[in-house]
Amino acid sequence: MEEEKSKDKAKLDLKSITEQQICFDKNWILQSNKQESIRNFICLICKQVANNPMEINCTQHENIDEPLIVGENCLNQFLNQNPNSCPVEPHENCLYSQNRMAKRYINELDVICPRQFQQEQQQLQMSTQQGHEEGETPGIVTCNFKGEVKHVNDHLEHSCCLQMVRCWFKSFGCNHKCLKFAIDDHLTSNMKLHFDLVIKSFDALQQDIRQYKEEINKLNLENETFKMKSKKDEKISHLKQQLDQYQKDNIKLISAQACYILFLFSFHSKI
Repeated sequence: MEEEKSKDKAKLDLKSITEQQICFDKNWILQSNKQESIRNFICLICKQVANNPMEINCTQHENIDEPLIVGENCLNQFLNQNPNSCPVEPHENCLYSQNRMAKRYINELDVICPRQFQQEQQQLQMSTQQGHEEGETPGIVTCNFKGEVKHVNDHLEHSCCLQMVRCWFKSFGCNHKCLKFAIDDHLTSNMKLHFDLVIKSFDALQQDIRQYKEEINKLNLENETFKMKSKKDEKISHLKQQLDQYQKDNIKLISAQACYILFLFSFHSKI
């Protein structure tokens, strides 16, 4: 059961190799190498070939006459789950360091494309289940990459014919995904579909632009209405001030007239 879990954990794809940095599938490495060549580089935790190998240097294990190698990612996970412990045996203050010689050795091992390895394993499993004889399946694309482990990432990212890619028109709504070598056929055979998707997106964009323009015009109208209302309020306020002034002036005028009448009446009485 643990062996099966280790195999599942070491399952190879682009994401696991370049991002997760899990240890390398032992069966993948053994496709091009002998068992003896990797015997001293097996991760103590996952039992696969150590990726970025770290060596345990605890004094408690000085009498163990074999390299205590673990993959960096496996060691980090172990220490996160088991603080102040050691993957060799339980004790505090685990000491470890990077084994550069082991890392160089593992990086220079010859391997085939990990995607090709996965494909072959899947074909073998299907043949076993269906009772067919082992052999190449017609129409299946194969990757012929053979190189060192340190060159695998570059191969997977830039030149592997088994790399899955998305359609160039994904942003317009095409969700097609295929092998990298087949993308040109998809593009040429679906030109009308992609053209229609682009036109549809363009129409939707135009509609959005019209809606935005309507919103802007509405806001501008409201702004103008607000400005007019503001000006109207200012005019009314000004008229009120003028009216108040007229009323004050009128009161003064009436008072002056009253005084003048009283003056005339008084003057006339004296005569």
